[in-house]
Amino acid sequence: MDLGYLKSKESGFIAGMILCTAFMGSSFPSGKYLISEEAMPAFYAGGWRFLLAGGLILAFCAAKDGLGAILPASGGSVIKGALFVLVVGCLQTAGTMGFLNLALTTLSASMASLLLFTNPLWVAILAHFALGETLSWHKVVALVCGILGVSLCLGGGADHGLGGIVIALAGSLCWALCTLISKKHKFDKSVFVFTGWQLTLGALVMLAISKLSGEAYDIDRITGWGIACFIWLVGPASIGSFGLWFTALSRRGATVTSSYLFLVPLFSAVFSMMVLGEAVSPHSLIGGAIIIVALWLINLPQTVSAVWRERLGL
Repeated sequence: MDLGYLKSKESGFIAGMILCTAFMGSSFPSGKYLISEEAMPAFYAGGWRFLLAGGLILAFCAAKDGLGAILPASGGSVIKGALFVLVVGCLQTAGTMGFLNLALTTLSASMASLLLFTNPLWVAILAHFALGETLSWHKVVALVCGILGVSLCLGGGADHGLGGIVIALAGSLCWALCTLISKKHKFDKSVFVFTGWQLTLGALVMLAISKLSGEAYDIDRITGWGIACFIWLVGPASIGSFGLWFTALSRRGATVTSSYLFLVPLFSAVFSMMVLGEAVSPHSLIGGAIIIVALWLINLPQTVSAVWRERLGL
């Protein structure tokens, strides 16, 4: 096998994942700016962001493969497929991102990102009970590190808002529950169609919550920077990150690809310092570093195994 080709393929994958996680990380300071500086309500902002992103993804898939290709289906049933994407949309888009936007009203963008991406730790715990997956020693160590890191971040509740921390963790738990449900059920269409539907339906739920909770926003008050942030959230931070993410999944699988998610809080912290001028307190820095180690450790054995299987052609 051509070693030069393998190195080029590996470099391309790594570059794609760095760009993907950078886009994901950039969404936190962008969302924070809209909510804190532009005073855009949390569910209103998220609802319109994901409605546009999901609609554009579905429109692209329909233009490319026809309207029949975007009908949601699971096990050959459109009804089951629609219910599946609705549940995922409620948990992943409305739940996870709704809680995130609420958390951003009191938390810094870097702290919200860090807490949201603890979801692999909760997946490991829940999968032990729901899916019968074994809690191996490296997962136990990772969980202990994760809990320690979160505890240190919680110690800064006075600085960041304890309520916001709890809300961000609730969003992470919604993501974990969504992951378990997605593992147990199959979707018949492409991952892009699946993403388009769950974003669209989740966005409609968010907009309904926004309306029922009395959120209101005068769009005429938004500034040029606010418009730029919103366009960035719909484009690179949503469509761009999802496109790169699913491309990577198709090439290397979930285990190796997911191991790069620990980069997202790092990018979020860097962008937040650059764009918003956020400072990171010592206890948050230490707690965040421990959480990142935990996220890296929980994926390490599977990642190493997957990489070697690919290189050996197994």
